[in-house]
Amino acid sequence: MRPHHDDYFLEKIDEFESANPDFKIIWEDINFSSINQKLRYRIAEGTAPEVVNLSPQLMASLLQEDLLYPISELKQEYSQNYYPLLWENGFYQGEYYAFPWYVSSKLMVYNQEIFKIAGLDPTKVINNREQLFAAAEEITKETDVYALMPQIKIHHEFIEAGINLFENENKREKAAFNTKAAEEIIIRYQKLAEAGVIPKDTLNSGFNVALERYKKNDLAILFAAPQFLDEIENESDYLREQTALAVIPTAKDGIVNSPLMNLVIPKGADHKKEAAEFAALITSPASQREFSQRTSVLSSALDNREAEDIEKEEIITTFDSKTSLKKEAKKILREQLSKSKDLTLIHPKADKLIKVLDEEFAKAFANKITAEEALTNMEKEWNQILNEENNNE
Repeated sequence: MRPHHDDYFLEKIDEFESANPDFKIIWEDINFSSINQKLRYRIAEGTAPEVVNLSPQLMASLLQEDLLYPISELKQEYSQNYYPLLWENGFYQGEYYAFPWYVSSKLMVYNQEIFKIAGLDPTKVINNREQLFAAAEEITKETDVYALMPQIKIHHEFIEAGINLFENENKREKAAFNTKAAEEIIIRYQKLAEAGVIPKDTLNSGFNVALERYKKNDLAILFAAPQFLDEIENESDYLREQTALAVIPTAKDGIVNSPLMNLVIPKGADHKKEAAEFAALITSPASQREFSQRTSVLSSALDNREAEDIEKEEIITTFDSKTSLKKEAKKILREQLSKSKDLTLIHPKADKLIKVLDEEFAKAFANKITAEEALTNMEKEWNQILNEENNNE
């Protein structure tokens, strides 16, 4: 955060200290790549910080080791300030541990001319994943252009479709995703790749490859974070004029995967009540509104004033054809916040389990094995990993 946001955070710290003169806030800005190691060291030596900014993934291991303090023990109505799905991200074994803070998300970026050439109405809203895939197939069939190049995480696909990853049998955890619905998801991607709707190098290529294809009119639909829209705008007048934005079409449960950062309190903190008050101040609707206006991130807080501002923006920009893509994007991203959820898998063996899913899905995507075989292999390996975990308890 430093030094770009010093004025913002020092102002918030001053606000808290003025209301709590017995307390002095010391802000330490630590590189994200080293925070896990440094935080654990501090906890072990008994000098844990009072409040920490962590991703759900880093939170997960601390939760499993019982190193975080459940803020629900304070009996305060914090939840009413946040979007429900984002608040629920902090739930673990019957308690709430996190103040949701800033959110990042993607939106659907698409070329209107390619839609028109394919015989599709670019102004018609695509509401769900089925409509998206149907439009994508039509685009490639009629234009011979790749329609989609999503960054596929198969466990996210399962969760978004309402498929449970785990089930408990005799108090032992086992895989639950080997279902007809999961098989249909994998088969769908196999067919889209085979038909050239999705490039066959999708799983091995990063987002930048998709972005370059979109800029060269070799890709009709791009799923992108707002910070990449400047690049699209600057590519050419044609691309700026033909690019339109929309909310991401969702699967069955209507969830949009949106990485979230949280403020948490270590169990070893000395002043938990005041730590929670400070975290609540930083993540309040007013504070988050101001922070999101300064950055490209979104607010996790429910904010009536921001909703009113969006309505005013809509009235004003209706008559302004020069509105930047980024300004338009922020409004669209705010609209989908109620569906936003961080889909980080919180489990002691998360890395191993996800690796299994990714490897088997990659084989199926390349048509080396069937969708049924992929799911059977996933289930077998998951249960082996989970049995090791169950036996260690």
